[in-house]
Amino acid sequence: MLLLILISFIIGLLLGMTKKFEFIKKYKLVTIITVFLLFIMGFEIGSDGELFDKLPEIGISALVIAVSGILGSMFLTTVFEKIKNRFFLKNNSSDKI
Repeated sequence: MLLLILISFIIGLLLGMTKKFEFIKKYKLVTIITVFLLFIMGFEIGSDGELFDKLPEIGISALVIAVSGILGSMFLTTVFEKIKNRFFLKNNSSDKI
């Protein structure tokens, strides 16, 4: 597996150096890889009959985890923004005077 990763990296490096694949830069590579991974995950779930039968049970747990993650991220982002505005913006405004 490590050899496959190393070979893939070297091929990507060489192709990047030739500048023949500049069109790839206009697409976010992370987006392309994410879509591919989602496709593979969907394929795996669809082909596994036992997992597909348990999907409603797993789905409720996944929904709870996802909503908790979203709410936690929103809360921590709000706290961070308030701390940043209080301490960092106050110091920058005194530098301008």
